[in-house]
Amino acid sequence: MRLGFHCQRDHSIGQIIAESPVSATAVEDRVPLRQKFAYSSGLIADHYAQFGVAWLALPVYNILLGISPQLVTIALSLARLWDAITDPVVGSISDNLKSRYGRRKPLIFAGAILTGIAFPLVWMVPGSWNETATFIYLCVAFLVFYTCYSLFSVPYESLGMELTPDYEERTRVFSIRFYVSAFADLGLPFLFWMGSLAIFASHLAGVRLVSVGVGLLIAATGIWCAMECVERYQTIAEKQDKEKIFHAIGSLVKNRPLVIIVSSISIYLFADTSMRALEPYVHIYYIYGGDIQTGALLDAANRTIPVAFALLGAFVVHVLSDRFDKHHMLLACVATIFLSHLAIYFTYQPGHPLLTLATKPFYAFGTAGFWVLVISMRADVCDWDEYKFGLRREGMIAAVNNWLVKVAITLAVAASGYILEFVTGFDVELGAQSIETLERIKLTYVAVPCAATLIVFMILLSYSLSRSKLADIRSELEERREAV
Repeated sequence: MRLGFHCQRDHSIGQIIAESPVSATAVEDRVPLRQKFAYSSGLIADHYAQFGVAWLALPVYNILLGISPQLVTIALSLARLWDAITDPVVGSISDNLKSRYGRRKPLIFAGAILTGIAFPLVWMVPGSWNETATFIYLCVAFLVFYTCYSLFSVPYESLGMELTPDYEERTRVFSIRFYVSAFADLGLPFLFWMGSLAIFASHLAGVRLVSVGVGLLIAATGIWCAMECVERYQTIAEKQDKEKIFHAIGSLVKNRPLVIIVSSISIYLFADTSMRALEPYVHIYYIYGGDIQTGALLDAANRTIPVAFALLGAFVVHVLSDRFDKHHMLLACVATIFLSHLAIYFTYQPGHPLLTLATKPFYAFGTAGFWVLVISMRADVCDWDEYKFGLRREGMIAAVNNWLVKVAITLAVAASGYILEFVTGFDVELGAQSIETLERIKLTYVAVPCAATLIVFMILLSYSLSRSKLADIRSELEERREAV
């Protein structure tokens, strides 16, 4: 249905809004609210597994166990290499699995339980072991954990892409998922702190007990997701032939919209992670001249206060998605993120901590919109993939995306460390840094995310799947096979 004004023919904002399509999601395409929340709970399991390990690895193994941070980084890098094998293998297994319970849900169920068991095992190394033995334990524990995590995360992301075939309903699903994760993720930064409470015999014992609780949370939320959600494309997938893993990867590279989406996600994550890795140094040394305690408090404030604006951003996208094309809204979100990064150069001034918060609401707003829209568009790309290649391959699409995301995060952390030491000239032994070093830290903090975000904007300009085009693709697919 289209609404229109009959007053003038110029392209005013009012006319654009009035002529934009209004949602008309069919009843059979809607995902029940309970199922939306159940699917969203799976992201709690995903984030506490992935980011719980990432945020605890250095504090636990370096601060509490005395292992060199370089060795911890090496162990994480080996895990990334292992992911290059496990993610595509799990994606292929999931796409080709034929069972009465579906392609995704059995793996999600088993993966959630195994990941919940493996998470606390990462931290159970005996404190009396020497550095070499502890490093070997960490490497083996990471390989076991990330294998279990792949078994859960790849089919979980795949499931989200097939909950509904509707263009607008996909955005609603991922909006709800963002709301749930925004609140649940608030506990992640406190995991290490909770282990230090006086009720525990030691900090290490506390972390271990906290990790058991996290493992139970991962298992419980993952199981609820598997039990409650419905696979819409199960009957269609049962009729398609099995595809070999290397053939699948080769043909996915030819899927241009997919390449655009996954490269945008990876490059954006590189920008965001590099910024967050440098953020504590900017707050502690540039704003507060080396005052670690006050600078750390400012750092925490910059990470938590914008959450309310992130929720607002997700809500606005949720509302406007019925009226505007996702592609156009995504470009607006990326532009907002870019301008927010650029403005930091002017709002970050030594001795003026409150000014650092000036751009963060806009950044949080744009970031929330980016994640809701780009993940929804990734689901749209699956329809294009079936249209071009005749197969539902959400598993392989999720696997490729997951691995590139992990590589982007690892490269960002490594690049930030290199830049901090060799480009800015930062030396922790000096305490207060020179004016030249501080300016280089600030410039890097602004320039790297700005450059990466600008690249993402340019890449997204060539994305071609509009609302109307995807509607035509869905009609064509439903003529080839039954509707879902």
